[in-house]
Amino acid sequence: MPRSGELTYYERIGEEGRRHAVCKPFSDQDCGLYLMRAGALFSLLPLPPARILECGCGTGWLAYFLRQRGYQVVATDVAPGAIRLAQANPIFRNGESVRFHVADTEALAFDSEFDAVIFFDSLHHAVDELAALRSAHRALVSGGICITLEPGRGHHRKSEEIEAAHDVTEKDMPPSYVRRLGRAAGFRRCRIYPSPYHLGKALYANNRVGSGWLCGLLRVPPFRFLAVLGIILLRRWHCGITVLHKS
Repeated sequence: MPRSGELTYYERIGEEGRRHAVCKPFSDQDCGLYLMRAGALFSLLPLPPARILECGCGTGWLAYFLRQRGYQVVATDVAPGAIRLAQANPIFRNGESVRFHVADTEALAFDSEFDAVIFFDSLHHAVDELAALRSAHRALVSGGICITLEPGRGHHRKSEEIEAAHDVTEKDMPPSYVRRLGRAAGFRRCRIYPSPYHLGKALYANNRVGSGWLCGLLRVPPFRFLAVLGIILLRRWHCGITVLHKS
């Protein structure tokens, strides 16, 4: 069951917060990194018109991208306020649209209906992440895939103030952990890819990598490429994309 703050989050963040949520990713300072992550996701998905379930869709920006690509999309969120904002968005009013539902990811009613299930920054909000992955496994057809793009190690520590202020769940959700959960949920094969967020930050976000000597090294091309190599070879286990396969 979700914490109470998950259910009322969009009512409590105010008008400016709701406007930011509706206009993502373009309203976010990390817009370019969001788009890189979305691009990597599209490269890992089966081709359209595959049937896609997005779990924890928020206000629906990724669902819109998926629909524009030609996918058949069902998008769920546990927060009624998020679904109301998505359904009221003019981008969903014309033509064949996304099907939005208020639903708890940990107890979905779908059974063998989708070619892919997506958790994009949402699995780490689950109180019972194993139950969420079991729901995803049940929702997939044989041969379907579940893709998670989640914050890695250190996220909970960085989000303790947000967790306390809004009564929401904020967890570390590294691929190594998701892989273990996936096996317990019934998935039999797993592949882990490097994080587009961290690759993009190392390669392109010259003025926003942060401060300090380590961030300063990222502005020097040789060290930047060494950082990229480290992300590809090692860091992917801590902050990459996880693809779980249903046999």
